[in-house]
Amino acid sequence: MSEVNERRQRQRIMVESTHVPAPAFGLECDGKAIVVRDVSLEGFSMHVSTAPDSQAEFRFVLTRVGAEGAVSGLAQAVNFVRGATAESGIAGCHVTRYDGDGKARLAQWLSAHVAAVAGVPLTEQEARDIVSGPSLV
Repeated sequence: MSEVNERRQRQRIMVESTHVPAPAFGLECDGKAIVVRDVSLEGFSMHVSTAPDSQAEFRFVLTRVGAEGAVSGLAQAVNFVRGATAESGIAGCHVTRYDGDGKARLAQWLSAHVAAVAGVPLTEQEARDIVSGPSLV
């Protein structure tokens, strides 16, 4: 696994930050609850204490507070950045397969999240364009 940050083609949406008062999204990986840091249509990053096995896919389930249903599928770790302590780090993961309508549902959730936390008013279309557009960072 590379220590270099992976480069997603779509915008990463921060779902854990000082601007978000409570967790907006939940993440389970192989049945274990994990704090999700950011989400894009291509993947997510999560807080972990050790680097995940980059050779194996794992099941994930994303949920959004206040939204029905879940987004599930398979993902694979593509990078790991060590944190300030030995017990902290962030793993970047690429979604290799969405179950059912998961990708469309996630696009809808992320658009609603972007519109809700934006510092300026956004139209529904502008929020969708941010989520589906290229990375701005």
